[in-house]
Amino acid sequence: MESAQLSGKAVSEPREKRGISGSTIKIIAIIAMLIDHVAAVVLGRQIMANGLLDAAAGGEARLMSWITDNGTLYFSYQVMRMIGRLGFPIFCFLLVEGFQRTRNVKKYALRLGLFALISEIPFNLAITGKVWHVGYQNVYWTLLLVLLALCAYDFFSKCEQAEAGKDLPEGLRMLLTATGILLPGIYPAVFVPFDSLKSRLIWGGSFCAVTALILLLYGKRKGFRSMQTACADITVLIPLMFLAEFLYTDYSGMGVLTITGMYLFRRRRVLSMLAGCIVLTLMSIGEIPAFLALIFIALYNGKRGLKMKYFFYIFYPAHLFLLYLLAVAMGLGNISAL
Repeated sequence: MESAQLSGKAVSEPREKRGISGSTIKIIAIIAMLIDHVAAVVLGRQIMANGLLDAAAGGEARLMSWITDNGTLYFSYQVMRMIGRLGFPIFCFLLVEGFQRTRNVKKYALRLGLFALISEIPFNLAITGKVWHVGYQNVYWTLLLVLLALCAYDFFSKCEQAEAGKDLPEGLRMLLTATGILLPGIYPAVFVPFDSLKSRLIWGGSFCAVTALILLLYGKRKGFRSMQTACADITVLIPLMFLAEFLYTDYSGMGVLTITGMYLFRRRRVLSMLAGCIVLTLMSIGEIPAFLALIFIALYNGKRGLKMKYFFYIFYPAHLFLLYLLAVAMGLGNISAL
């Protein structure tokens, strides 16, 4: 590489950082998502049409016989769904990256909201074969809720760093501190399927105690003001997780928590992805393949790459609708993929 002369000294031109761009990572996620949805929308329906539920109800021997007869179909379905686990954590990572780089968060949120509405009918058709279905909403709603959470986190962070008199009122900060300690115990008490009220109260109280201990240690290290900011973040996080659960959004409350974990470690990309994958695995052991996404994030060079802002927005509803049409052409359109 040639050198430039400046004040009598040789100054090397900066080398271009190697690796893969953000657009390449997005394409990888889109391919993984497509493979997953082909399995869910088409192969899943075919499996149902071939009598999986009846076989499962008939006992272990009948189920094993069914798997033997439908081995290729069943194995293909499982492998494709495993590959699909790469998609969501990468899109979560890209949302965190996009939030930090966007020039207009309001427009970002409006785009997510608009395409959440546009995608709802194609999503319903692809999953249930019906135009209207309130029991399961597309992933854009989850991403929109998380974006609102990230806006709140950024606001509280700026308040913490603000000059005296421009911070949140002392009374409000103390209220947020209290709710930040109490709310984490409510979420598992409501949504984790414990067998009794006593179990829910015990586990809820335990979560509150653990949260209080962690915040106390964090405050001791970073200062009481930073601890209050963390409590304010939690106060926003938990209600949004509740909302995701009640709206039945894709990945629901744990999806919101996944991206929050990524945002917490956003300055270290690999650690950010690791945190998100851990949360997903806590949600379901079937999410373990998501850890393979760490490979692509480790290779990420931090550059944007190709300009494809609207490609995913359009691709998501379009491919769902096309997969539904394929299912219809195969005579499977009236079968629910759930």
